[in-house]
Amino acid sequence: MSLTFEPVWNWPLVIVTTVGMLAIVIGTYPAQLKRLSPIWRNVLFILRLLSAFVLIFAMLRPALQYSETDEQLSQLVILVDRSRSMGTPDAVGGLTRREALLKILKENEELFKTLTEEVEIRFVDFAMGITPIPTPENETDGAFTAIGKTLDELREQERSDRLIGVVLMSDGAQRSGGEDDIDPLLAARRFAEQRGVPIHTMTFGTSELSTSGLDLAIEDLTLDQPVTFERKLVPVRMQVRLLGAAGRQVRVRLLIEDRTGKTLGESGELKEMLLTSESRPFKDIQTDENSVTLPLELSFIAEKAGEYKIAAEVVPQDGEIKLQNNRLETLITVRKGGLKVAYIDVPRPEQKFLRRLNETAKIQLDTQVVLPGKLGGQTRIDPNLFEAGKYDVYLIGDVPAEVFKVDGRDMLPQLAARVREGAGLGMLGGLHNFGAGGYAATPLVNLLPVKMTVAEQISADQEAPENHFATQLRMVPTPAGEQHYLMRLAANNNQDAWLSLPELGGASRLEAKSGAVEVLAESASGEPLLFATDTGGGRALALAVDETWKWHLHGYEAEHQRFWQQLVLWLARKEYESDQPIWVRVEPRNFSPMSKVPLEFGAQDADGKPIENVVFDVEVIKPDNESETVTPRKFADHGLADFTKTLQPGDYWARVSASKDGQGLGVSGLTRFIVDARDIEMDNPAADPGLMEELAAMTGGMSIQPEEFKVFLERLIEEGIPKELKRFRRLNLWDNWPLLLIFVGLLSVEWTIRKLRGLV
Repeated sequence: MSLTFEPVWNWPLVIVTTVGMLAIVIGTYPAQLKRLSPIWRNVLFILRLLSAFVLIFAMLRPALQYSETDEQLSQLVILVDRSRSMGTPDAVGGLTRREALLKILKENEELFKTLTEEVEIRFVDFAMGITPIPTPENETDGAFTAIGKTLDELREQERSDRLIGVVLMSDGAQRSGGEDDIDPLLAARRFAEQRGVPIHTMTFGTSELSTSGLDLAIEDLTLDQPVTFERKLVPVRMQVRLLGAAGRQVRVRLLIEDRTGKTLGESGELKEMLLTSESRPFKDIQTDENSVTLPLELSFIAEKAGEYKIAAEVVPQDGEIKLQNNRLETLITVRKGGLKVAYIDVPRPEQKFLRRLNETAKIQLDTQVVLPGKLGGQTRIDPNLFEAGKYDVYLIGDVPAEVFKVDGRDMLPQLAARVREGAGLGMLGGLHNFGAGGYAATPLVNLLPVKMTVAEQISADQEAPENHFATQLRMVPTPAGEQHYLMRLAANNNQDAWLSLPELGGASRLEAKSGAVEVLAESASGEPLLFATDTGGGRALALAVDETWKWHLHGYEAEHQRFWQQLVLWLARKEYESDQPIWVRVEPRNFSPMSKVPLEFGAQDADGKPIENVVFDVEVIKPDNESETVTPRKFADHGLADFTKTLQPGDYWARVSASKDGQGLGVSGLTRFIVDARDIEMDNPAADPGLMEELAAMTGGMSIQPEEFKVFLERLIEEGIPKELKRFRRLNLWDNWPLLLIFVGLLSVEWTIRKLRGLV
């Protein structure tokens, strides 16, 4: 046993502080006690001096250090994987992985016996957790492989200082979900930091499964637009995994749920989608490789409003045994009012950026490119563009009216008819449209909101500078525009949002044709730039500028996108669509088994504003029709909840009801999510030797090949393991309650005496 000191500062500073403290007490305190009798002066001086010595004692931080010997044997833990993937027969000689593991252990029984003279060997089975066992058996009944959770449990349970190492024997692939899906590398780092012992790894199985027969699977199914609108083209992306399919032609197809006669809460049958001129719901693929994963994109047209299940499927082949992973499902919400926009323009920068409207679920923009100048006559406008009901909105760029005459047929009267029936019409700034483009002599003269005359018309190779502003212009809302849906870029400080946008390179010189036309935007100097009006059953506008793409290039992508979305929605009369008062959503829409599913829900009034102080009731109906109540929690102005009982594959329905002051707030919100029909453990049981190597390297262990296990054990025996461990223990003399009690007691007694003697 020895006495040690670890002062709070370095020794010179501690000595200076000690001397200073004693000097202050000795030099100043006696003068304060002059009027007391000698006895009380001495008592108070000694109490103050003892208090100083207690502080000095604590400052030096003394401790008693002693050693003790633990004569118990050290421990070596061998973690043995018993999950179902260990039953894969891809080991040498056709053995399963577990059988190969047991064979290695049996071959080294004699070495184990020798080693047990110096170390206690403990076998622990693991899958979703750890189970100590006397000896490993040939059992592979573990549902999932949770290596990260296993290491965390071992770290928490093995608190003995006698643990000297861990041998992890597994295929190395983490296959679990939900709360059990703990990152193995993070768990290994925690283990190494807290336990300080190495994890040695031994991998069984192969990362190539081409020997496992024919297996076709869909992986990573994604929708660009999980919420879309009627008549919208929806791309569907996926990964197709083909094993043992070399030389075969495989069909991948999309299926859609038939909800005929089905109500909310009921699932419908999946049926094959039909091929159309616009969509691509299936594709035949072929590969020469025996094991390959291919990216694939298919598409379909969302025909009817509602919530539908969408599935991607590899059509099963003869000889394929495992069919569960051939199909993957998700959900799509199709709303009424999906907008189709026909955009007719010459090649110019604005065209490129307007195509970005296709990135929103609300709008599908089809472009008809017109050759510029004299070449415009060689462009054949598609007459189908103007069929009744074909498009909701028409946008015309820098295109003269003559382009719409094909084979002696003028299509502008058809366009005018579509606008009177309810379609929207917008004309954008340019050199050869409006009056200069000859539209004053067409039926559009009565629909567009600006003045046009026949005298303004010019030929395709002419320009009319007097019809344009050549200077840079900043587009800002007029007083009427500030209150209009079209010009709302921000909920607050909308004017500042517009003023922050870059200037635009000129505009057409236009004038409202009547007082019924609203001028919604102008330049900083007052030139009108945006005109809007209702006309017949539709709406029409004229936008004098044609360079809003500069907003996008200068970092205002969101503002550019929002302006054009609002422009299209306004033309189509879709700007004020409302939702249900109680809403619930789940993102994403499909999950792996055992996943935690986040539910988000809320209540809103007729204006779409959140309702406060609402009480929510949340339940989830599982595929077996059993209902589970979920506890909601408040978050900002809405609610959140987590649903974790997702082991069973199939359709789950989340239902949310809401009340305020005891009164219901309307029809319950209902949505659906899908738990994939996937076997996490066996869909792709490939081994992961890379992960095993990382685990060993991170903890200072070795990555051992099965055939080298004998050498590993012999090295342990040769190097020797100490049978007794010497531990050094430390007893702090300063960091305890008795010292604090002494210090407080000294000060208290001193203060009491001073009080009684009239010094306080």
